[in-house]
Amino acid sequence: MKHIKIILISLGLGVSAWAGWEGYRYMADSLSEGAGRDHKRRVAVIGFSSETGENNRASAIVTERLTSEIASKANLEVIERGRLDEVLKEQKLGANGVVDAVTAKKIGNILGADAVVTGTVIELDDKNVEVNARLVDTQNARIIKAVSKTVKKDWQEKKTGWGGDFSFDMDIDMDAPSALLPPGFMEDDTCGKLSASDVQFVKMCVELKARKTAHALKTGALKLADIKKNPGAEIKDQDLKHLYYSKIKEWYYSAMLRALSPQEEAVLEQGAEMIEKYPCR
Repeated sequence: MKHIKIILISLGLGVSAWAGWEGYRYMADSLSEGAGRDHKRRVAVIGFSSETGENNRASAIVTERLTSEIASKANLEVIERGRLDEVLKEQKLGANGVVDAVTAKKIGNILGADAVVTGTVIELDDKNVEVNARLVDTQNARIIKAVSKTVKKDWQEKKTGWGGDFSFDMDIDMDAPSALLPPGFMEDDTCGKLSASDVQFVKMCVELKARKTAHALKTGALKLADIKKNPGAEIKDQDLKHLYYSKIKEWYYSAMLRALSPQEEAVLEQGAEMIEKYPCR
């Protein structure tokens, strides 16, 4: 019975993994069929773009997965990605999924490509993306085959920068090693340590500050164009800064997020100087 369970689990994993790639295989099969009908063998896969015309993590992952599936087709030869990127850069051709007649012909002439595969990736929700792929003739930019498929978004988004949905790309190395000097070597002799109650007060103020920042981001009051430096740049202590950023994330995704009350604003103002001087008085 134990062996049967193991076999069933293994089969389940296999089916699940295959199902995750089924959409890419379906698109690759359709594009391969269209290429075969038009006697197109050598193809170049140009990076897909998002619905905004930009490249992002989703479009990059979809491009790589679909390229792998297309490359597995016996009737197609895929041009090596490095060589394609080199040509696009040299010729100042966009690699954002938009291919006009001029771009298609240049790629065909330089790389000997019979067709190019390009398209767009549209974010439907947190779990699915819609992929629209096209096979374009390099002779006349005619669309030989177009196919659309919804695939599972089975990857984690890598957040970078402030803007759009909330994300972090702070210019701070939280894991940097401490200087190889005796403890207290760089400390000012006049630095008086805070009491335990003062430390708790400072941390409470930092959480209020984090909640205020998270609320401003969530409501759009704080925008990328308005940011001149990293929020919390005035916090000198690295542990306290780390607490501040982690609390921003925690509050941003919390259903309890709300604006600070006048009383809380007053407390934050009272603790502002202590936050900046922490851990000194």
